[in-house]
Formats: sequence, structure tokens, C-alpha cells
Amino acid sequence: MAQNPSDTGDSTGRTDSTRRTFLASAGVVGGLALAGCLGGADGDISGTIDASGSNTVAPITDWAGEQFANEYPDVLVDVAPEGTGAGFQEFCQGNSAVQSASRQISEDEIDLCNENDVEYRFLEVGLDGLSVVKNSENDWVDNITLEELQLIWEFEATDEITQWSDVRDEWPDEEMQLHARDTASGTFDYFTENINSEVGDIRDDYSATSATNEIMNAVAGNVHGFGWGGLGYLVDIRDDEPIEAVPVESDADGDFYLPTEENIEEGLYSPLARPLFAFVNLASLEEEPDLIGSFARFYTNNAQEFARDEGFFAAPDEVTEENHDKIDSWLDEVGMDPDELTVQRE
Repeated sequence: MAQNPSDTGDSTGRTDSTRRTFLASAGVVGGLALAGCLGGADGDISGTIDASGSNTVAPITDWAGEQFANEYPDVLVDVAPEGTGAGFQEFCQGNSAVQSASRQISEDEIDLCNENDVEYRFLEVGLDGLSVVKNSENDWVDNITLEELQLIWEFEATDEITQWSDVRDEWPDEEMQLHARDTASGTFDYFTENINSEVGDIRDDYSATSATNEIMNAVAGNVHGFGWGGLGYLVDIRDDEPIEAVPVESDADGDFYLPTEENIEEGLYSPLARPLFAFVNLASLEEEPDLIGSFARFYTNNAQEFARDEGFFAAPDEVTEENHDKIDSWLDEVGMDPDELTVQRE
């Protein structure tokens, strides 16, 4: 039976392959190899790894897959960024080996995995911040409180909170143009739970999309644009487009913070910072232990670098060690000696 994660004990955008190019070519492998990351001889591993899940985490998994395939040309890591929720629907029916996720698995998804006898484990592959964004020509929103975010985005705001002045009296009597993730997204689940106090609680008159880059482009294209999404997608366009992050009130100390590396890693940009995950289907690991296990090991060896390459933030060193220990235990579960894995821990 699939296990609840709490029972298992588990958990600068790069210039040569941005999120925009990733979204246009997900599942295509290539790029420059990382030297010295692998044990064993090149070409020892072959096969296809189907990876479902998060639109947010997909660029990290895709970049890991590209680098892995560079070392092992007979491998394809096929990444499908359909969203965390939609991805779990595939993963929990046994249709994918790896599931990128921008949140933990839900109780309903655990039940679905149980119904289909899908056992899973997970790694923590990085940290992310959700950015609240405005158009750079917007000169009235200098910061925003958590209460104001809820006022704008909760379901009760539909038809009630439509103009900027509905939020603060001194803001203009102009209609807000709201853009955010759709219901299939783990980012959506995280934001609604942590800002609106309930997963799925959101107004029904905003422009919803599964693609975070569409949110960022829409806000950049309209002075009254306002929205939220994964920080990495903002990093990808902010130097070229009129868009910027809004300082958000912290539930840690009540001050206002931007989603910078320091603020996220020190826990100040809270509650809009979160861990990112990669789940592994245990049956897939059992069927192809060297392929799936070596990819998991390779991903873990380089997760801090991959996260930073894609404009995210690195999980602490102790998380990397925990991930390696998890992989060792998974291999023991499926009857493979970790020392026989082609890719060894670094």
C-alpha cells in the first residue's frame, strides 16, 4: 500500500535553457554534460523515464534529465508539466515513474495511490518562493499585507473587490486585472491554503492558467495586471519585461520582504516559500532499479546546482544527505545493493 510521507520519513535562471524554452520543448533532451557527476561507465543505462507533474518543478526535473541523458545517451527523461494535481492523477494510477510536485501529496491522492496499489517515496529537490507580481509602471502598490492578499483572492471577493481602491482607499479607482494558476496546480493549492486558509478557496473571475509564464507575461503587458506564481518564472523575464515582485508581509515578524535568496533561506519570506519534491514510484524502481535509482542518485547529487540553475533555491546540505539515505533504503527494499548502482552518491 502507498504510504503517507510522514510515515516514510522522506522529502539566477540559467542562460542556455530558460523556462520559456523548456515549456516549448519539454521532454527533449540535450545540453552540455556535467563532468564528474557519475560513477560507472557511460552507456551502461538505457530506457525511458516518464515524469509527470508540477509546472513549477518541471524545469528542474527536465534539466536533470537532460544532463543525465548527456551522460547516458540511451536514456530519455520525458517530462510532462501538466501541474501537480493533474500529475498525481497519472502517478497514482501507475502511469509515471517520477512525479514532480510543488506541494506534498494530498489525502485524496494518497487514497488514489492506495486504490491502485501504487507505493511511492519522495525526495526534496529545492526551495521555491511564490512571487506576488505587479507591472513595473504600477507606482501605488509598494507592499501588500497577508490580509489584503486574502481580501483580493478569496472566493468572497468575486464581484466585490474589483478595483484597486477596494483594497486601499488611496489606490486608484481602476479595475485590477488578475492572473494566477488554475486548480490543477500545486502552486494553486499552496497559495489558497496559506493565504485564503483553505485549499481551493479562490474568486472565480480571475484569469486562470496552467502556465506560469503566461501569468508573468500578462502582468508585464498591463499596468493594472496583478498576480502570483513561481518565482523562477519572474526571474526569467524581469530583466527584459516591465514586471516586478511586491514586498509581502511576513508571518514571521510582520515586516515586508521580497522573495530573495536570503529572505527565503532564512525563513523570513513566509508563508510564501515552500519545499519542492520529486516522488518516485517504487514499482518502477523495482522493475528498473539501475535506471530509476541512478536517475534519483544523479538528481540528488546535483539537486542544489540544478535548483539554482533554474532560478530556484538550494535545499540545505542535510537534506541532500537525507535524500541519499532514502535512496539507499529504497534500493534495499527492492533487493538491489546500493553499491551496485551505476551512479554513486557523491
